[in-house]
Amino acid sequence: SVDKDNFMLAIRKPLRHWRTALVTIAALLLLFISVGRGDHVSDLKATVGAHHQDLVRWEITHFMDKWFAKAVDAILAKSQNQEERLAEVELFFALGKKLRDANDALELELAASLTATKVLGHTSTSSHTESTVEPVASIISTIDEIKNKRRILQPNVEETLESAISGIVTDLGITNSFGPVDWPPVDFTFEDRGLLLVRSPRDAIVRLDDILLDPGIPVLEQVQLEENVENLDESISALIVRVGGIATYPAQISPERTLHGTLEIAAHEWLHHWLIFRPLGRRWGDGGELQSINETLANLFAQEVGDLSLKHLTGDVVTRVPWTLPLSPNHKEPSADIFDFSREMRLTRFNLERLLEERSTDIAEAYLEERRLEFVDNGFNIRKLNNAWFAFNGTYADSPGSISPIEPQLRIIRAASPDLVTFLKSIAVITEPGELEAMAVTAGWVRP
Repeated sequence: SVDKDNFMLAIRKPLRHWRTALVTIAALLLLFISVGRGDHVSDLKATVGAHHQDLVRWEITHFMDKWFAKAVDAILAKSQNQEERLAEVELFFALGKKLRDANDALELELAASLTATKVLGHTSTSSHTESTVEPVASIISTIDEIKNKRRILQPNVEETLESAISGIVTDLGITNSFGPVDWPPVDFTFEDRGLLLVRSPRDAIVRLDDILLDPGIPVLEQVQLEENVENLDESISALIVRVGGIATYPAQISPERTLHGTLEIAAHEWLHHWLIFRPLGRRWGDGGELQSINETLANLFAQEVGDLSLKHLTGDVVTRVPWTLPLSPNHKEPSADIFDFSREMRLTRFNLERLLEERSTDIAEAYLEERRLEFVDNGFNIRKLNNAWFAFNGTYADSPGSISPIEPQLRIIRAASPDLVTFLKSIAVITEPGELEAMAVTAGWVRP
């Protein structure tokens, strides 16, 4: 019948994407299962216990929710024009700003309440309690209302941003096409910023296997969990960090950033999906230099694609300060009388490396605590500064926590490449440490 034919035509496209996504999920789950470098994690996972995030369960529930919604929209022939989609995107991120303001107000009200209670002690009156409960309840009600509005907008906003990024990477020739399907499909879902348990030896800066945690763990429980992990092995330093995105499929992306920041994070995680089908991406789990190349490449890619995606969506053009080598004549450092985070953190990393080479572990940790307090005094609220902090942040060679030459090597190769896709394909075949440096030397990089 005609109705049956129309129904089958409506569901054919989402089902085709469904099959594509299932294959991608299988590949990514294989990655998660195979990641590891042989260190013992069974006792560690027992210590982490119920805080561990079950990725398999997450994949099953979130994948089905997302693709079911796509199928329903196709069947019901839901469609919006570009103006309507952009209006929803703008509203979603405007509500995000209101949500951050409301959460700040809640923290301020609670802090004032606790301070007043301590001052009043046992003499606090019922009127004081009522005056505290009423504004707190009002703020919580506002937060819930904003979250509900964002929850309604979320599927369409995700789809709009995915389409923008997909259009850019397709136009740049980065994706592979299997019939009408661009591979891998750009797909993400908004999730609270994920928590990652990071570990490093106390006598070296080496990123051991991470463990993904439930994002809802309160800060005090995070502190206790770090202590439990360190007590499990006194040679290990531990740190729990919040991340902006996780390369599950669909990727988990924090909704707390701006539109531009969200596009960058989503592009970063998509490149991991793209890389897993190439030699470099399959070596992410080896850690060290290869992991750092993966992450730094994804950061550089995210800047270019994020900028182009923003322009595609809104017409806004992002102007970036041209990158220069730190030691080049054109490189401008902030004034010496300014406490510059990047400069101070690089200095901290250099000094830490020297102390570790001297096998002064206790002195190194005391030094890091002194430096942490200096950062806090200057407005940078670092909760814990240890080897695990540098092991995580140092993976991204373009971050202040790194002293690796990987960023300048990648940037020089990018400058020598005719386009982004040529650059990506040249880096994606790397399988061994040292290969990037050889390529960079050929492109004009000079060892410092």
